[in-house]
Amino acid sequence: MRNQWQTFLELIWPSRYDPIASSGRRMALLQAVIAMAIALAAGPEIFLAMEMTAVLELLGAILFLTAMAAGAKLVAMGLCSAVYDIAFPIPAAAIVRCQVSMPAKALALICVTGHAAWCVALALNCTCVGATGVPADRSPHAH
Repeated sequence: MRNQWQTFLELIWPSRYDPIASSGRRMALLQAVIAMAIALAAGPEIFLAMEMTAVLELLGAILFLTAMAAGAKLVAMGLCSAVYDIAFPIPAAAIVRCQVSMPAKALALICVTGHAAWCVALALNCTCVGATGVPADRSPHAH
């Protein structure tokens, strides 16, 4: 019985006989014993607490991604609205539904159509012409 008791004491308090034993090992064993005591005192609820922690982390990640997606959608909608406002400064519905004569409607539609054609031409010109003003396929450096 004495030998088992000494083995147990040596396991939980190894520096009792060895003054050179590291304090790190003692602290690690003491922390393990404390963790086991807490687990025994908590009972089966400790597994439920660990599971709930994992579920909360997943929920946090899902909520973060949802918030980022909603923000990205709002930014995309704002960009689309800005591009539409630049391309069509007068709402098309206002032109068609307004209570003015047909020549005024035709003039407004010509203005909107001309502005939209200018935007398209500008976009195509920026992609087809380099920074020097020379078309990309005719530049002297292209081989």
